[in-house]
Amino acid sequence: MPLPPSERITLLVPCYNASRYLPRLIESVRALTRPFDAVLCYDDGSQDDTVAVARKLGLNIITGHPNAGVSVARNRLAAAATSRWIHFHDADDIILPRFLARLAPACDSHHDVVTCDADWVNEVTGATLIAWRYNPLALIQDPLSHLLENAMGLNCSIIRRSLWASVGGCDEKLGMWEDADVHIRLANAHARFAHVSEVHTHSLRHDDSFSHDYLKSWTYRLTALESYATRFPPRVQPVIADQAEIAARSLCQLGGFTPARRALALNHSLGGRAPTSHHPVIRTLRRLVGPWTALRVQQLLRSVR
Repeated sequence: MPLPPSERITLLVPCYNASRYLPRLIESVRALTRPFDAVLCYDDGSQDDTVAVARKLGLNIITGHPNAGVSVARNRLAAAATSRWIHFHDADDIILPRFLARLAPACDSHHDVVTCDADWVNEVTGATLIAWRYNPLALIQDPLSHLLENAMGLNCSIIRRSLWASVGGCDEKLGMWEDADVHIRLANAHARFAHVSEVHTHSLRHDDSFSHDYLKSWTYRLTALESYATRFPPRVQPVIADQAEIAARSLCQLGGFTPARRALALNHSLGGRAPTSHHPVIRTLRRLVGPWTALRVQQLLRSVR
């Protein structure tokens, strides 16, 4: 017997040149111990045979032209879904067998976002590169601060579709970092989180991964931080200032000096004193010649350690 609409969960898969990866994802989806109630893909103007592969796999796929970016793809998928709950999964990643069995029970009237931990795994070696772990209590008590400090990808969450729509879904100005940003904005909209402290998704990292453009990624993150500074409550401004300093350091290290200066300015506008350091040389430089030179020297010293 089909589940009532209030209990249904739709898997949404944005695709761009995903023909190599889609069969692997769908194999993992079909191995789930509790299946999705529907699967919907969106092809964002691929230049390969993604659409043909999806149809061969028996998937319902929407086609879009020209390529408009992952934020647009996610929003069009969410608009096409009819279930109360939605889960996005990137085509080049996999989902572990008990994902829905463990997360779906919390998709109820008491919660809006149900999340889990995740591992970033080297596609070739299988080695864990980053273990993304989240604090369940922090996600209940202060999800906004926790998610500002701990980025969360959409592979990790099941979201109430009405709340997704109420925050406007993904920010289509963000070509990257859109998934972490939407979780932050959901938290700012007082979403009620439930977290399962278990790994139920693997993001498979490979050489041609879109996310390997770290300079672009950090620049988009900075754009998001700048918007938070003007819209979010004063209590999280120190958290935003700290994240701006992290962005300044990372951008400087990557050679993105113009956005690094923006990040430094954002930190100072929120009362920060970047670059913070216990190193006497950095502290002296900051006082005598200014924070930008101190930041550059700080990154130089870190690079030769």
